[in-house]
Amino acid sequence: MIACFRRRAIGALVLIVAVMAPTMSVDAQQPSPALPAPVVLIVDMAQILQQAKAAKQVQAELNQQYSIYSKEVAQQEDELQKGSTELERQRTVMAPDAYNMRARELQQRYDQLGKSVQAKRQALQQSLNEAMGKVRNAALEVVADIVKERRANLVLEKQAVVYEPEGMDVTVDAIQRLDKKLPSVPVNLPKLDDGGLKPPPPAK
Repeated sequence: MIACFRRRAIGALVLIVAVMAPTMSVDAQQPSPALPAPVVLIVDMAQILQQAKAAKQVQAELNQQYSIYSKEVAQQEDELQKGSTELERQRTVMAPDAYNMRARELQQRYDQLGKSVQAKRQALQQSLNEAMGKVRNAALEVVADIVKERRANLVLEKQAVVYEPEGMDVTVDAIQRLDKKLPSVPVNLPKLDDGGLKPPPPAK
């Protein structure tokens, strides 16, 4: 009885496989959708963000501000160093309490200068990031225009390319177009206020 049942079950399974086999074969033989032929362009974004007029202008303005702030900090450090030297010279003729009070005041001024320097660096970095973000966005728009004109469907970063045929690299063309589209960018520089530095407002 059990053997008979097994033969029926196996027969049913064979029938199911036989029925499904044509369907499976048809599905397996269906061709994959054809992919478009690649039209590749290559661009060096790092080169664009270094050589474009707007990028150079932003960097020059920020370098000038760094130089100004560095001179200010150096002057304040020099004044504090002179104060510290003078305090040590008078240490032997000062009461301990008076000396300790002056020493604490000098240390507080050192600490405040350190915080001010950090705030200046962060504010300048924010200004740089904001301005260069505008340059980068404009560069991407220029590259998108070139892609449309050449009907490309793939853009590669130059640093990832080992070999490139002549004519694929559009970096120089992109820089020339960017210089016309965005020759300069307003830099939102941080402002000094009451001896401190106020960072620029966030970009909207």
